[in-house]
Amino acid sequence: MEQAALARLTAQFDQLVRERFPGAPIDRAVVLQYGDDPEIEPGQLVGRVYLTAGPDEGAREQVLEDFHRAHRPAIRELRRELDRLPEVRMLEFVPDGDTGGDDRGPRIRLMAELGPADLETVDVLITAGIAANRADAVRWALARIRERPAYAQLQQRAREIEELKTQF
Repeated sequence: MEQAALARLTAQFDQLVRERFPGAPIDRAVVLQYGDDPEIEPGQLVGRVYLTAGPDEGAREQVLEDFHRAHRPAIRELRRELDRLPEVRMLEFVPDGDTGGDDRGPRIRLMAELGPADLETVDVLITAGIAANRADAVRWALARIRERPAYAQLQQRAREIEELKTQF
């Protein structure tokens, strides 16, 4: 995503967070993309909210627990609000602090939810006996995609694109 578009999206996300959690110990709210964090996949955007905390691991965990306990309904509402920013598919809350560059500490992570049409589709697969649960239904659908000849071509093109990127 271009930097100007990412900056606008980050400003929108920050505004949503500040509206939803007035007075909460929020240091900053950012939108991260592929390359900003090793866990972010290509094409994926993550809304990350940093809670003010110190470097002590116990204090960091306590800040996260206290925030979650105090704001659980608002956290869920924010996840739903992110439908206004459809590019952001994952929401994380992490305690800020000096972690020596390691951002793998305690966190609250919420993934994007399936919309009504998608839920209906996976539920039909369950009702038909093709899948035992929603996770199995998604795995089944992905397996069908991988079986198609066009997927192999797409996979090869993705490798070629990655190779071209390394040349710049």
